[in-house]
Amino acid sequence: MEPTSQNETESTKTTGEIVSSKEEVETNQEVTEEQTREEIETVSNILSSDIDKDKSKNALMLEAAKKEKDKGNEYFKAGNIVEALRHYHQALLNINGIQNNKSHAIFRHEQNKEAEKDELQEEIIKTQALIHSNLAACHIKGNKPSRAIECANKALKLDPDNEKARFRRAQAYISEGNIDAAAADLKKLSNPDDPMVKREWQRLKIKDKEMEAKQRKDLKGMFERMKKQDEKEEAEKKKKDAELQSNTSLPENSANEPKIKELEPEVDEKEPKIQEIIQ
Repeated sequence: MEPTSQNETESTKTTGEIVSSKEEVETNQEVTEEQTREEIETVSNILSSDIDKDKSKNALMLEAAKKEKDKGNEYFKAGNIVEALRHYHQALLNINGIQNNKSHAIFRHEQNKEAEKDELQEEIIKTQALIHSNLAACHIKGNKPSRAIECANKALKLDPDNEKARFRRAQAYISEGNIDAAAADLKKLSNPDDPMVKREWQRLKIKDKEMEAKQRKDLKGMFERMKKQDEKEEAEKKKKDAELQSNTSLPENSANEPKIKELEPEVDEKEPKIQEIIQ
């Protein structure tokens, strides 16, 4: 066997170093990836813990909001609208203090899975819609239809299927005389045979007739005012024409008016004749 040449030895050495370096890089890369996974898992665990704490806190605040809502309901049934409004507003303050945890979803392990239904969030939205609907009922009792419509709109934005909010908005529309909007809401209610719904339909018809009668009365009054204005302007025109005609016509001779001769100057016989003063 021929002895290995120096070049072959160096080539073999170089190849070994390359393989060793590659293995070292791969090992370091695996270590780095493992550390990264551990760090992400740690952060995710911390955030999950925070989310659980937030959920627990939110659940307590939701429960407090529901209690305030229930107190408001009791005062509303007793006819104490002022106290009912106070408790409903306090319930909203509790709802508004609840944190939204959706911003943390990206850090969860199940972030690549289909998002699960957040039952707590749905309950929060539903409760908030109920409170706004109850506020609308209070404003209807207080004869403030515009405020009632505003609250009902908020409730329906949160929960489009909230029929009480839609019914109360229809009531407020009728009070304002917005017949078309009220009819549109009443038509969307799922139980048209409900006695309260029928009552509002009857109230809407009465309001419609009242509006028609008022419009006819307003039109009649407007025509009468226009007629009186025309008569007044015609009388003023005739008066001005008569005055103008009186000022421009020649006066008739009166017995008291002086005769032309009376207007001629008397001639003094002693005054010099015209030919005497001409030079």
